[in-house]
Amino acid sequence: MKRYDQCQRMKNRTEMPVGKLRLNTVLEKLWQHILVDLITKLPVSMGYDLILVVCDMFSKMLYFIVIIEKIMAKGLVKLFRDNMWKLYGLSKSVILDRGPQFITGLMKELNEMLEIETKLLIVFHLQRFRECNRLSRTIQKRD
Repeated sequence: MKRYDQCQRMKNRTEMPVGKLRLNTVLEKLWQHILVDLITKLPVSMGYDLILVVCDMFSKMLYFIVIIEKIMAKGLVKLFRDNMWKLYGLSKSVILDRGPQFITGLMKELNEMLEIETKLLIVFHLQRFRECNRLSRTIQKRD
């Protein structure tokens, strides 16, 4: 019996370690947590060549908005305002599968539209940033 136990402990794993388990968030309202995707490379139809897909994570309902591929972040924020937020209010979380530059531009336009002042950590809180860096280095040295 001991041999089999040791064999199981020494066995090579073929999958990545799972990590710590986290409880799933309990969704309570429609359109509070959404997924956003863009369907691209479509043939032009009536001047549109892209579809913005918004999925509600609670009900799995889909909302489709046809747009053009050259839409800028400001136009996308206006589409959200006119099509989603007007009907359902602001979401608590939005998951996008786009790159950091796209999301940065989107957040900048959103903050501007909602009159939220964006402050960059490096410029306005340099001392706090340095303190965090020192703490991070201290923690990294212990590992």
